[in-house]
Amino acid sequence: MTTLQQPLPTSTGKSLGNFHLDRFVPLNEINTELRLLTHQPTGAQVLHLYNDDPENLFCLSFRTLPTTSNGVPHILEHTVLCGSKKYPIRDPFFSMTRRSLNTFMNALTGSDFTCYPAASQVGKDFYNLLEVYLDAVFAPQLTRISFLQEGHRVEFTQANDPSSPLMFKGIVFNEMKGVMASPESRLWYATMAGVFPDITYGIVSGGDPKEIPNLTHDELIDFHKTFYHPSRCIFFFYGNMPLTDHLSFIEQHALQGVTKKPPLPSIPKQPRLGAPTRTRKPYPLYLSEGEDGRDKAFISLSWLTCHILDQEELLALLVLSTVLMDHDASPLKRALLESGLCQQADAVIDEELSEIPFVLVLKGCNEDDASRLENIVFTTLKKLAAEGVPNELVDAALHQLEFHRTEIARGRYPYGLSLFMRSALLQQHGGDAENGLLIHSLFHQLREDCKDKNFLPSLLQKHFINNKHFVRTLLYPDTALAEEEQEREKEKLQKVKSALSSEEKQAIVDQETELKRWYAAQGNEEIDLLPNMALEDIPEESRDYPLDKESCAPLTLFFHNCFTNKIVYCALAFDLPALSMEQLPYVRLFSYLLDEVGCGGRNYIDNLKYIQKHIGGVSAHLEINDQLSSNDFSPFLTIQGKALSHKADKLCSLLVDMTTSLDLSNVERIREVLVQHYSDLQQSLQTNALSYATHLATSSLSTSAMVANQWYGIEYYTFIRDIVEHFDTKKEGLITSLSALNKSLLTCESPHLIVTCDAEDYKQMSKENFFGLTNLPHTKKPSWKPLPPPSSIPSQGRVISSEVSFTAQAFPSLPYTHPDAPLLSLAARIFCNETLHTRIREQGGAYGSGAVNRPLSNDFYFYAFRDPNICSSLQAFQDAVNELIEKGVTAKQLKEAKLEVIQKLDTPISPGSRGMTAYCWMRDGRSKALRQQFRSKLLQATAEEVSTAVKKHIAPKMDAATSVAFAGKKLLERENIALCGKTRHELAIKNI
Repeated sequence: MTTLQQPLPTSTGKSLGNFHLDRFVPLNEINTELRLLTHQPTGAQVLHLYNDDPENLFCLSFRTLPTTSNGVPHILEHTVLCGSKKYPIRDPFFSMTRRSLNTFMNALTGSDFTCYPAASQVGKDFYNLLEVYLDAVFAPQLTRISFLQEGHRVEFTQANDPSSPLMFKGIVFNEMKGVMASPESRLWYATMAGVFPDITYGIVSGGDPKEIPNLTHDELIDFHKTFYHPSRCIFFFYGNMPLTDHLSFIEQHALQGVTKKPPLPSIPKQPRLGAPTRTRKPYPLYLSEGEDGRDKAFISLSWLTCHILDQEELLALLVLSTVLMDHDASPLKRALLESGLCQQADAVIDEELSEIPFVLVLKGCNEDDASRLENIVFTTLKKLAAEGVPNELVDAALHQLEFHRTEIARGRYPYGLSLFMRSALLQQHGGDAENGLLIHSLFHQLREDCKDKNFLPSLLQKHFINNKHFVRTLLYPDTALAEEEQEREKEKLQKVKSALSSEEKQAIVDQETELKRWYAAQGNEEIDLLPNMALEDIPEESRDYPLDKESCAPLTLFFHNCFTNKIVYCALAFDLPALSMEQLPYVRLFSYLLDEVGCGGRNYIDNLKYIQKHIGGVSAHLEINDQLSSNDFSPFLTIQGKALSHKADKLCSLLVDMTTSLDLSNVERIREVLVQHYSDLQQSLQTNALSYATHLATSSLSTSAMVANQWYGIEYYTFIRDIVEHFDTKKEGLITSLSALNKSLLTCESPHLIVTCDAEDYKQMSKENFFGLTNLPHTKKPSWKPLPPPSSIPSQGRVISSEVSFTAQAFPSLPYTHPDAPLLSLAARIFCNETLHTRIREQGGAYGSGAVNRPLSNDFYFYAFRDPNICSSLQAFQDAVNELIEKGVTAKQLKEAKLEVIQKLDTPISPGSRGMTAYCWMRDGRSKALRQQFRSKLLQATAEEVSTAVKKHIAPKMDAATSVAFAGKKLLERENIALCGKTRHELAIKNI
């Protein structure tokens, strides 16, 4: 690669080789420089954000505009990653995940775009990934067989037996069945169809399972030709690697010899509705015995507002959304909750679309109350428009928006990808990318605008009160719908089969045989065509975050010094006292309530307003804290908060108030929060089904796992359900239990305060004695005591409204300090790479599968999710173990596993989380020396050692492993028949 050595220009009109600098913007607020360049021969755009961040990210982004819900952009996103011109192997994407030190790899389908992001902290690895991605998106094979695997196909339910019924298979097909199991997903798609009846946003870009089988292979290829072209791509780069190297690389690997194409036309504006529309649709709901469908309707109230290029107006709408709906004391949310007609109310503004929908989502409703709820909304909005929006609400909303744009956060996604979403998508719509990144300058103008008392009321009139483009969508529960949809699919397949000739039936059998040969050829593929990282490229040292400790009685202080963009992060940690089994779920509930009630003499409404005005966020968390030095654990509770450094006094004062003066006297507020909490748990049951299955499957393996299930598993779900359904008879005992916990949980002999910020801000806080935190009450109390050992549980299936399964199979593993623990972590990756991915995802059609060794909690589990099978997946778990033992481990398999485990160990941690990470390492005994010992053993492990460890520690435990599946009742019953046929124990089917 020839590097362009010219200095980076800072004035527009300059060139770097064939690249013309269109825009240079210093973004001092986020320590970033933005450059937008155009490749003159092709018209390709490059958006570069230089930031001194070692986690470099690229993202290749295309506008993709479907016209039907057959899932073509989503299936194409999958299929382009199934082999390309330079890398003609079946699965380069998943192969690269184990030949790389990437910190992130994915592909994402949005409503009007598809993007391909990847991140790494190693230059060689970064360009390896970029090369594979470039060839994938611009020169994919798009073979028919990849289309059948990733998209959809029909097969006979009995292999090679044309007399058996047909069934649909396909990875995206099953993925979207899982998505459609969520009523919230169904509500969103129905809402968008109503708001955008004439343009692409009314389409299900991910694909509706009813429509996906209509997509043809030729349509997929044509869609790629239209939208995937270098001229129509935004090449996004973020991080501290040189821009000149990026430009040289993409010119060499993607832009040479490319003929320029005209840009795609802009997305047309949605013609405005002449009058409001109101629709109602069913969603599938499974009810346990004794339950009814009351208060289980979902309602959305939606308005189409401004264009994305009207950034100032969009920002003002975000302020209005925050004012109206940000927390339970916000005026519109308060009115809705106090009505008693809905259990939850939230606002959604989709900032990525060309025209911005504003959507109110109301959950836990009775469908007969839809008009009353609509009336409450308009009455409240009219009142605010007439009386004006109070200044303190506007100031608090501006504070929240500024805070969250300032924070350097890495949650599920790298920080660079969040900046891509804010900037490149705006650029893709024809806007100026920097407007999505500017903070203080944009907010300064907005503050000036808000000084006009008519500014926000006029927007309320324009976009809500007088806006005829209003859509009300109601989703009502239908307990028969799931079965009806399955029957309709069955009838459709029967119709397809009845029209098949004998030759066409044989073609389906031949197709299945061809797929099996394709899967079997995996080991013969020339995987080494792909670029690779050497083990020598792996950093030998474990990463570390220094944590200074000092005593400031009664506190013990821990401080991590790093750049946080002038944000202070504080956490108070309290050891849990002796607790009974009966108290455990109350502890989780208490932690949930901590930031939802009043304190410091403020009622909950005033406290929520205080938080919104001064604090970036506050929450409580429970930590299991397994101890490495013993087979025990030492749980603790933390209250964590964050604030701009000039508001550190407000944050510390709040922590003092939450610790010393919590108000649990408002029974109606506690009822309200509980109802919302249960509603959240209920609606996310499908989304979190794999987590519930894993907690349940591991709950009998150790006392700490049993506690985790009481806090985060299905046991907690049923505990909250019982309280909500019998609140009037249980409220007195509930308040008594919570009040007792308030006295016992938030004191200890020496509370710990963990602070993460820069040294200057810490010094200032220390001067002020942390604004009252050093005067916290402290007392010696009974320390944590051993609980009764967990009881064994049977393998079981739990019934949910889902046509696909979420399955976990668990058994005991080895502790972190055991010399074989790193070997089992390597084995887990080999199981996935060599058996599970092919058997469960590619052949079985599940969205995902894997194996996880957790040496901290001393357990091991296999999993499969959004899986149309259970029996064959459980068999694949067993076969993965058997095949490793029979075939042994190759040098290539071992190397790839090492790279993958190191990826997880070296995942970057955002600045605000580093102090707490270091504290948790200290609490559980994971010293740098022990972490280095684990890492060194992992890197030095031999193939024979891994095989021996699997024979010794995993194979003997498989027969006694506990299996748990969450799925629809029919799927569970069908798979139980198969399980019995294979002499396996059937799953005990239970309601939740």
